[in-house]
Amino acid sequence: MCDTSHIIEREGIKTITVSKGADSVDFTLVNLIKPGDVVITQDYGLAAMCLARKARILRQDGLEYTNDNIDALLTVRYENKKVRMAGGRIKGPAKRKRLDDASFLNALNSVI
Repeated sequence: MCDTSHIIEREGIKTITVSKGADSVDFTLVNLIKPGDVVITQDYGLAAMCLARKARILRQDGLEYTNDNIDALLTVRYENKKVRMAGGRIKGPAKRKRLDDASFLNALNSVI
């Protein structure tokens, strides 16, 4: 999925293009989700909306977002945003490692 400012087309893959706008792709995705669908994202807000639709959500390092951990993740995101808005800096995510690939693959196989 992409909006009109990011046209992505690849052979053998269905691309859905939506109108440009804040979170337009996220909202379209959430409206298409059915219970049990699998979503891969690092966006906590999108993950929360997908959980409400009874989807299974994985982060690219293999973490599964659940009703048990999403509130804490959203709280950290909120606190980090407050620091950034006040002019502070937050350390970004660690560089991806091969172990992250293996963890993701294990988690995906488990969910499927």
